[in-house]
Amino acid sequence: MELTLLKKTTVLLLGLFLSFEVFVTIRNFAVQQGDLHLYYDLSAYIIVQGKLPYRDFGLEYPPFAILPMLLPQLLCQIGATGFRGFVVFFAIQNLMVGLSIGQVLFHTAKAFLKEPEANEIRYIYWILWGISLPIFLFRYDGFVALSTLLVIYCIANRFPFAAGIWLTVGIFAKLYPLVFLSPIVLFYFVNKQYRFLFLFLGGIAMLTLLIFFGMYHTVGGDFLLFLKYHKLRGIQVESFVGGGLTLLYKIQGIIPKTIANYGAIHLVIPGTAFFLKVMSWGFPIAYLLLSGVIYYFFNRQNQVPMQTLLVAMGSTLLAFVIFNKVFSPQYLIWLLPIIPFLSPKILYCFAAAFVLTIIIYPG
Repeated sequence: MELTLLKKTTVLLLGLFLSFEVFVTIRNFAVQQGDLHLYYDLSAYIIVQGKLPYRDFGLEYPPFAILPMLLPQLLCQIGATGFRGFVVFFAIQNLMVGLSIGQVLFHTAKAFLKEPEANEIRYIYWILWGISLPIFLFRYDGFVALSTLLVIYCIANRFPFAAGIWLTVGIFAKLYPLVFLSPIVLFYFVNKQYRFLFLFLGGIAMLTLLIFFGMYHTVGGDFLLFLKYHKLRGIQVESFVGGGLTLLYKIQGIIPKTIANYGAIHLVIPGTAFFLKVMSWGFPIAYLLLSGVIYYFFNRQNQVPMQTLLVAMGSTLLAFVIFNKVFSPQYLIWLLPIIPFLSPKILYCFAAAFVLTIIIYPG
């Protein structure tokens, strides 16, 4: 009875928050339009003009990032709807992706948890997804979140080759899934699943080689320019380090200088080059140290369970978010496939972060 009352109360509060989100989405839609116009233009180059990215026009994203933009553009051209139609089709597509994540999440949880627990995890996901909608609807990160979840699904259901394929898809769409490589490799290694480890790495190697071969012979050797684009970016104001530096300046009564470029606002302060240098080494060092900690805790168990792997994946992703010079509210979407599996304390902290992000900076 108490659980039913709790669920009803949660649904009521979520409904009220969703009503607030409608207001937030309308109020901040101008902020979303910058990325949406970029998605529209990039996909139009391919669908309408028949151009190829990297060869015929610059693309700041990895090659698979363009995939979620193509179907909305195609429907837009069929219906002759223009940019507004593209936005509607893109949002509908993301709704379908979000619903698919919920279903895959449930089937993933059922592979190593009892059905009532799997249902609870799906219930938690629906709440978090509902909170994230003002961002989820207008970014392509949902596609990457789905590929991340499919990696977890394949590992839980003992499909290591497919797990490697899906991880590679995510990496070539958004790069950040690369951080999951270490905990997954250690998971297979410590569990002495050497054949699975070989198949997992084989899936990554096969698709990576196919992508490199196909891109090189289609668009030439410049398709890795998106890596240089990221290197040129400064310290984004919203990043963990950028926020800390801004706070220090504010405490001293100084308004730090900023510059708008590369689709974001970056700090222009004394010592920026030094901080960028430190950050460029900071994450690799932190990643190696964290990998060592993960190996230590994995090694203490006779058999590493899926829940422990998910904690390790969440930890590496959080480290990436903290040490990255670029930051965005899109981190909500990155965490969606993992957070529902974690402990209640962590879940409540991230739920609060999700809510505050939507209220304060949902753009």
